[in-house]
Amino acid sequence: MKCIYCNNETNLTISDIIPAALTGAKLRKKFVCRAHNSFTNDHYENTMIRQLDIFRNRIGLTERDGDPVRFSADLTIGEYTSEKNISISDNKSIMDTDRLFRMKDKQGRTVLVGPKDKLLKISGATADKITDLPFADISISSKTDIRDLFISETVLHAIAKIAYEWHCYVNDVEEYQEDTYGLITSYILDPEQSNTLVNIVNDAYVTMLADRFSRTGSNMLFEYNDSDGNVYVIFCLWNVIAYKVKVGMHSEKPSMAHCPIAYFYHADGSQNGTMFGVYGDFHVNASPPNAGISELYLEIKSRLSKLGERDLSREYLQNCIAKLSKKLPAYQEHTISIADLLDFEHEDRIIPVYILEQIYTHRDEYMPSEDFHRNMQRILQTDDRFVLTKETTKGIVERYINMDREGSFTTLLSKAIEFFETTCGGRLDI
Repeated sequence: MKCIYCNNETNLTISDIIPAALTGAKLRKKFVCRAHNSFTNDHYENTMIRQLDIFRNRIGLTERDGDPVRFSADLTIGEYTSEKNISISDNKSIMDTDRLFRMKDKQGRTVLVGPKDKLLKISGATADKITDLPFADISISSKTDIRDLFISETVLHAIAKIAYEWHCYVNDVEEYQEDTYGLITSYILDPEQSNTLVNIVNDAYVTMLADRFSRTGSNMLFEYNDSDGNVYVIFCLWNVIAYKVKVGMHSEKPSMAHCPIAYFYHADGSQNGTMFGVYGDFHVNASPPNAGISELYLEIKSRLSKLGERDLSREYLQNCIAKLSKKLPAYQEHTISIADLLDFEHEDRIIPVYILEQIYTHRDEYMPSEDFHRNMQRILQTDDRFVLTKETTKGIVERYINMDREGSFTTLLSKAIEFFETTCGGRLDI
């Protein structure tokens, strides 16, 4: 085994081929030396990840320690607006914080916002000068240029790195081959080199393929050889934007029949692949980054807005139940409250519980002979993904609180989980 950038045989380290911060699916291999692993992390990937933090949070990805992803955003509470971006992860992170932050009212006057006990420690502060804020009326926003997110030179270098290392991973390439990979490695290792290898996909077939098999936050990759001797990797990030990367050269005789495999790496940690057949001189249409982003601007914006939606997949519910089950015994023993169990500020607890409730409530309509996805579409009367409005979520939370007071919530939840695991094939072996 040698480094795939320099053929160094010592100090090899494990590379996250797709950065762990961008996927729940682990894709790693020990085939990059320490120097080049650190180089790509420090020059490209860390910057790209930080720029995407708000979307990582919406997808439901977490930091390495399991904490929600924090991001910088503008905050509005009632009539008050933050003076500058603040680092938050959700509404709870605002209410639980020990820090004070500055906001402005409609008249432009500066006020301090934070926990009452902390405000009272300020010299001259008294209880009559402190006003309770309407935390039910919180608005979080972040403004970012889509070009910075997806086609800056830093991002394009990071995409090239992902594509090259993935190609090496799936083809068992375990050394640097200059004749084949000289162009791509030269580009990756030179932050100042202008891009000529990464373009933006604008191809109906690729879009159809990604839409058919992706979930919220899925990454899709496949590769193909063209008749001119080029090897291309197609990388679709979160089913939002797809890149075409020229990773190398090949000397194979062109074939009229192709059966590429598209690999999908999902936010819930699962992976799968699908083979698709094409005939003739297969080609994926793509445009230079600036032109491509202009052509697809509205489509990309629309897809970004849907990253807060949740998939109607069995795997999604399985993973949510696994997390919920860790707290369920404590709730049943009355050592934690329903608010602690469901963490009302996180939709990733409310949505799966609501879906489980709907499955159980409509259990007579569930048809084991049909696949899970089709059953979910019928029971929830929606398409591939599911989202709750703020008003609907509020009503669900209030109903669950009332059920908790009556002592019926734990019974409902236990029966719903049992039905899902026994009838819907949702038991997860850990």
